Amino acid sequence: TCSADSRLLTKPTATDAQWELGRKLFFDRRLSSNATMSCGMCHVPEEGFTSNASQLALGLEGRSLKRNAPGLLNVAWQARLFHDGRQSTLDALAWEPLLHPHEMGNTSVAQVLAKLGRLDDYTRRFVAAYPRRGLQRSTVGEALAAYQRSLVAADSAFDRWRYGSTANGVPAQERIDDK
Repeated sequence: TCSADSRLLTKPTATDAQWELGRKLFFDRRLSSNATMSCGMCHVPEEGFTSNASQLALGLEGRSLKRNAPGLLNVAWQARLFHDGRQSTLDALAWEPLLHPHEMGNTSVAQVLAKLGRLDDYTRRFVAAYPRRGLQRSTVGEALAAYQRSLVAADSAFDRWRYGSTANGVPAQERIDDK
């Protein structure tokens, strides 16, 4: 009998407001210095939250970066992040692409926070997601991390049926026999 690591079938928790805010930030091009790049342009959902179109990711103004974007599926359970393992938390990782001169091109945390503070659609979202803290460096990282932690590959209808949490989650013809 095959058993799955239960961590792979349990999505890490965040409030709906935190997840929605993180998703909005992840796909918002306005967060880059010239309003042309978003996280989702290098971590393409349809390509497993990476980029399969080329060997190297493309940054601001079409510049080739040194590496391709690492995949984000199941990133919640990665102990070391980035290709070189230099980061250990998703909350902190979120700021590196935002501040990298060739990725999103912002010059400082203050620049990003000021930009978000001027966008009316973010003001209420930060208050809803983080009522006591609102918009600040930590809540931007936490919101982006909340969305990324939800990117779980092992949560299909088949996975839920196969590993026991849903008895009739898939049609009989899609089930496998353990004999």
